Amino acid sequence: MQILFSFTDQRWQLSVEDDDYRLSRMAAKSCRTFIPDDEDEQVDDVESSCVNCANRRWLVNAIECTVL
Repeated sequence: MQILFSFTDQRWQLSVEDDDYRLSRMAAKSCRTFIPDDEDEQVDDVESSCVNCANRRWLVNAIECTVL
């Protein structure tokens, strides 16, 4: 999973462009710490997606994983 993320500015980041959540879904499939966020905080139609995880923080054009 870490190969999809890059370590930038002391954060593990996954690039997210527009509504393309393909990489986010791939990463979440192999993640042992995925926790679905509240339904009203989810943005992807597929629940198992990093952008829908309670452990993510939004950045500009990316998300940060707080457990990596």
